[in-house]
Amino acid sequence: MRIGTAPINWNNADLTDWRPVVPYERVLAEMREAGYEGTEYGAGFPEDPAKLRADLAAHGLALASTFCWVDLREERRHGAEIAKVMPAASLLSAMGVGVLIVALQGTPQRMAMAGRVPADGSAGLSEREWASVADGLHRMAEALRPLNLRLVLHNHAGSFVETRAELDTLCRLTDPAKVGLCLDAGHLAYGGAEVLETFQTHRERLRYAHVKDVDTAALARVRRDRLGWLDALRQYPFTELGRGSLDLKGLFAYLKASEYGGWVIVEQDTTPRAALESARLSRRYLREVCGV
Repeated sequence: MRIGTAPINWNNADLTDWRPVVPYERVLAEMREAGYEGTEYGAGFPEDPAKLRADLAAHGLALASTFCWVDLREERRHGAEIAKVMPAASLLSAMGVGVLIVALQGTPQRMAMAGRVPADGSAGLSEREWASVADGLHRMAEALRPLNLRLVLHNHAGSFVETRAELDTLCRLTDPAKVGLCLDAGHLAYGGAEVLETFQTHRERLRYAHVKDVDTAALARVRRDRLGWLDALRQYPFTELGRGSLDLKGLFAYLKASEYGGWVIVEQDTTPRAALESARLSRRYLREVCGV
């Protein structure tokens, strides 16, 4: 497997007032200094593939993928949503990247109840919307095929695939040859799922992974105070790898035993520490404890 990180750890585009913007080239330099071999595409990165390729090479980094929100609940939106991701897809294709990450955009109401989604499905998609989502993802996957890109769906707090039940429904309704998964360990825990068991159950769909650790006390406060997703991030529910409650040693042992060979991207989203310090702590844990 390949170990990378993400620009969101330095600059969270959803929280523009969180801290001063870190310049793009400093982000790349610190990623490499912390010991990562790749990065996802982020805000402020060059749109020209030649420029991006040169800048990444100068820092000894590879491009892993990028993340896009999509709304496929209504069939009439499918064409526009597919068109929306194509510029990012074209850039990834030009860079020789093989995977595009998408997540199902949540409404403000879903964002507000992240981490507290009712188990009865009352806040989720209707049968008609699920059918539209499945069809839209299949259509998007077909549109990506000429670019040699595979589509992966990211489980995400505040989205319409947050809970384990929603993830299972998505997998039941979609073709595994067309729709893979980017499983995010931190978001699985945030949504109430058991992390290792979910990775094991959906291993055949796993084509990409995000890893975070979870501060149990911070997450409990977020739920107690009924905070929405963006307000919750200011409470730092995710922490450096090895400093939270997740069994990441067990997860990586499983990934190695199952011969997972894709990217693993270390994300934290927000941190009270400088991004470089957090990046170093997580990378050291992966080397010294997980052996990757």
